Amino acid sequence: MKIDLSALYNEPRLLIEASLRPIQGSRFQPAGFPNLGPSVYESPDGDGQIVLVESAQSMANRLESVCWDEVHNNWVEPLRGLPFVEVQDKEGKPLTNSL
Repeated sequence: MKIDLSALYNEPRLLIEASLRPIQGSRFQPAGFPNLGPSVYESPDGDGQIVLVESAQSMANRLESVCWDEVHNNWVEPLRGLPFVEVQDKEGKPLTNSL
């Protein structure tokens, strides 16, 4: 089925509302904050609550902090030796890496 999306080309944003359900069981990981818990908000129309859902990418980002040793600018000890790419400035100071 082909859909003509040309009417959207000059729109600054697009709001999509959809009813979703987990495809791998009945549980999902809600977005959360260590000091606040899950991200639950009143819905804009006031008829209930909404929750922000974590993406696989977001969960992977959280794992980075568990796996990375900031002091030594390297993997934590059990993971040392795994490859990664590091970008350094002219003096050899790390700027960023592939994690």
